[in-house]
Amino acid sequence: MKSKFILFFVLFFAWNIQAQIDTQKRFQSDTRKYYSWNNDYDKYELIETEYENSVIDIREIGSKTNGYIAISMVDNGQVRMHHGSIYQFKQDSEEEGTWLMKSKFMKAKLTYNPKENTITYFYDADNKRYKKLMIFYVSTNSNNAANDGLKAIVKTD
Repeated sequence: MKSKFILFFVLFFAWNIQAQIDTQKRFQSDTRKYYSWNNDYDKYELIETEYENSVIDIREIGSKTNGYIAISMVDNGQVRMHHGSIYQFKQDSEEEGTWLMKSKFMKAKLTYNPKENTITYFYDADNKRYKKLMIFYVSTNSNNAANDGLKAIVKTD
């Protein structure tokens, strides 16, 4: 009886460990477009196209609504970093996913579009809308497999 109880406990523990596996995806970008909201025209205006390196890490811990996002950008020889905790995930279509994130000082939204291979990052929000956005043209890290790397992000648990 005691051995059955121990075996049950070990199997339950092993199954629980399997359920808590973290997923982390890293995207690399060498081109991004920076837009800002123009109140006079009620639209986003292209401010600058930057041909500098960016790294976007999305780490989901246990589920798609828990984890963090870190965006590291080289900008005129200086590194800027935006980061925050994931508090919501929405799947807009079969492949496109959106993460809502927040930190102590900001709210942001990150949307991945696999057809265009872009990540759109909305940030600097007020009560009505996001005032700034960046569109990153991305590729996955070379360590990821070609077919399963991007689509694995938006599959539901």
